[in-house]
Amino acid sequence: MNNIIYFVIKGLALGTIAAISTSTSLTVPFSETKKETVFVQILPSPSTSVTTQLVETETSDRNQNSVELLQEQDNHNTDLEKNSLAAVKQTKYIRKPDSKREFTLAKTVTLVKELEGFRASAYVDTDGTVVIGYGMPQMAGKKVKLGDRISQVQAETDLTKKLQEIQQQILATATVELNSNQLVALSSFAFNVGVESLFKSTLFRKLNYGDSFGAANEFVRWNKAHSNGRLVPFAGLTRRRLMEKNLFLTAVN
Repeated sequence: MNNIIYFVIKGLALGTIAAISTSTSLTVPFSETKKETVFVQILPSPSTSVTTQLVETETSDRNQNSVELLQEQDNHNTDLEKNSLAAVKQTKYIRKPDSKREFTLAKTVTLVKELEGFRASAYVDTDGTVVIGYGMPQMAGKKVKLGDRISQVQAETDLTKKLQEIQQQILATATVELNSNQLVALSSFAFNVGVESLFKSTLFRKLNYGDSFGAANEFVRWNKAHSNGRLVPFAGLTRRRLMEKNLFLTAVN
């Protein structure tokens, strides 16, 4: 009974062995997911030894598959964690500039509202322009005329939109990096004198040269307005320019 019997095994699951005899080859049906041939030597002992050997082979294959599945799952989880961390970093990177800009815009709106004051009815500004609300020369995209009226809510909405446009223009034109206080001061200045006047000014030229202190000193030179056909200093403008200058020079923590 020391004959060697070869079993041809297809798959991983153990099939039913019907009979074992001398010089007999048994084919055991398995799943088609894996094909391999296992050679088993039958010693002169009960047939249980054959079954035990086959079960051990199957169990070993299953354990190996389990280890591979666990390893694959661990790798998958690791990839998910890496992707999640990357997504968080990307989100912080995207949101941080937006949050900072929103804060700067809100700060600018507060400053300009304080400096301009609110009027529900249209009025003539110091330079002869008809304005309304917080010193806006336009209302709903149309030129303001005497007799026009506006609500405070609408006036603040229009002001916010205008200041946002001004800040975008300043950031796109400046060749140096601006902190939030500098942007607020420049936005207030541009709202009052006009964006084009800012860009043509010595103030802006010095700023782009990197001379922040020289630019700051230029604010106070813009404290005049026309009166009776000539430029004269105005107390309100003098006060405004000093506030803008001091804010421009204030460091951001």
